Amino acid sequence: MPAFHRALFFFLAMTVLTVSSVSAEAQAHRRTLNKVSQLIVNSYKHLTHGNDTEAAREDCEKAQAIEEKSKDPFISATVAVCFGDVEDHEENIAAACRHYAEALENFEAVPAKHSARQTIKTHMNVTKGKRLTLSCGA
Repeated sequence: MPAFHRALFFFLAMTVLTVSSVSAEAQAHRRTLNKVSQLIVNSYKHLTHGNDTEAAREDCEKAQAIEEKSKDPFISATVAVCFGDVEDHEENIAAACRHYAEALENFEAVPAKHSARQTIKTHMNVTKGKRLTLSCGA
């Protein structure tokens, strides 16, 4: 997977997750969004700078623990992408494809009034590009 696609996704996630939150159904508090964002960025750093998939997966798991309490579909989607990137890095294509498919479903479930809603299309396009690069299929 080209580093550019990963970098683009994490840049977008970081940008959106740090935006002030708007009251919305199923949206996590801003602090929660920031915590998850930092864990995902840390995971990305482990993959790109240290080639440390174990540490990257641990950060994804920490983000997932927060996500399970928040029930925010945007967080669910970004966590799924986090796991997908780890699997992609480990060349476990089938698992990466499953995580990216899950992410797309969660991106589609983000409510209209969610603070991340304006960038959902971009997030979905990046995730679809990852699936295309891996030849995930439909």
